[in-house]
Amino acid sequence: MKKVIGFDEKFNLILNQLIHNKLSNSLLLTGNKGIGKKYFFSQLIDEYIKKNISSEQAHHHLSLLKSNTHPNIKIVEKETDEKTKKIKNFIIIDQIRKINQFSLETSVIDNIPKFILIDSADDMNINASNALLKILEEPRSNTYFFLISHQPSLLLPTIKSRCLKINLSNHNYDNFSSIIKISNPDINEETKKFLYDITNGSPGLINEYAFDEILNIFERLIDLIADKDPFSEKNNDTIKFLSSLDNEKLKIFISIIKFILITINKIKLGINITKNYLSKSILKIETISDKISIDLIQRKLDYLINNENDLFTFNLDKKIFMINFTTE
Repeated sequence: MKKVIGFDEKFNLILNQLIHNKLSNSLLLTGNKGIGKKYFFSQLIDEYIKKNISSEQAHHHLSLLKSNTHPNIKIVEKETDEKTKKIKNFIIIDQIRKINQFSLETSVIDNIPKFILIDSADDMNINASNALLKILEEPRSNTYFFLISHQPSLLLPTIKSRCLKINLSNHNYDNFSSIIKISNPDINEETKKFLYDITNGSPGLINEYAFDEILNIFERLIDLIADKDPFSEKNNDTIKFLSSLDNEKLKIFISIIKFILITINKIKLGINITKNYLSKSILKIETISDKISIDLIQRKLDYLINNENDLFTFNLDKKIFMINFTTE
């Protein structure tokens, strides 16, 4: 059995219930973004196939699973707009109607249930949410819905009430370290500690970046927050870089900005951050703590909290968003 690091007990419980046909038809996987919820789902199906399909056929099914072409498995996520070539802001009702039709169709493979993953359910607009609710209210036999949610508060309470809730808690450092080393065996200890601190133990957040790039950007963001001249050449370069990112990557770096601001606030309140964080790189935040007041920290945090959703929902100008942040 493949190991789902950090979640073995919950994984084995769900797998056992699935094998014995005792699993709820609707499950809600919650936890921080990047913690491994989609991997949890894929490994669950992987292990189910290995235990329920003859070895001669299992390889074929696993190949289909790996290539996202298995006829009994559907993954619903935000699609790309054909005109703009950009990822849409929401999962829309037409996508939910398609999976409803999929759930009603006769399965071409009888010995494997249908699995539907919505990644993430937070991204559904209200029409899609209501359409999904109607489906969940009338569960189909041998069909399982897995809903991924990074912020369960965004979901309709009626959707949450119809799902078995599986919360995947934050990784401790040892588990985080083991996950990172699988794909990056040569990573040094200090870099792992920095990544653990900056992502709150969510390894999936840093897969798209070289580790030294994240550290470099982290230092640039510190300068961006502390510089009293928001239009300096150094800040202009950082704003230009951030403005060029796609939405998902920019969300990561906005979360890092929030992390820096919250950490400065802790320092201002007299909290010893050396007890909170493992990495020496995080201590660089202390060097700018005297350059920014608690009032300014709060104003900048308020700006991010109040405007971040609109930035991505309405595809606002990213450069203007970042300039407004620096001048706040």
